[in-house]
Amino acid sequence: MDDDAVDLLILDKVTGETVGLQIKSRTYKKGEARPRTVQFDVQKPSWREHSRLFLMAVTVDGVSGQTETIWLVPSNKVAEVGGDKERKWALTPNPRPQSSDRYSPYRFDDMNAVVDRLITHLERVASATD
Repeated sequence: MDDDAVDLLILDKVTGETVGLQIKSRTYKKGEARPRTVQFDVQKPSWREHSRLFLMAVTVDGVSGQTETIWLVPSNKVAEVGGDKERKWALTPNPRPQSSDRYSPYRFDDMNAVVDRLITHLERVASATD
């Protein structure tokens, strides 16, 4: 369910802190060439900035089902890195590992790295509220 730009809530059972994710994905079909950039659209009317909300954009191999590239963008950076359109922000990252575009600081090569980043964020939030 997409409720106020949140597709998934992650709960830290130890601290009780949560992080919300808006998830966008692009699946490549068998034999489809990988484009230079991938576009993920975020609708302005439903998006909001919050310290506990992230956009997670993912490219997926349509044959194996494996994630290829993942971007985890804090909600307060979406408007900054996205192209400003009338009713949306169009994020167009380059999925190649050697890319050094404006999305590079948010790019991860595997889900374990994303999990580590989210755990670090949850720990910071918890220590700030203690």
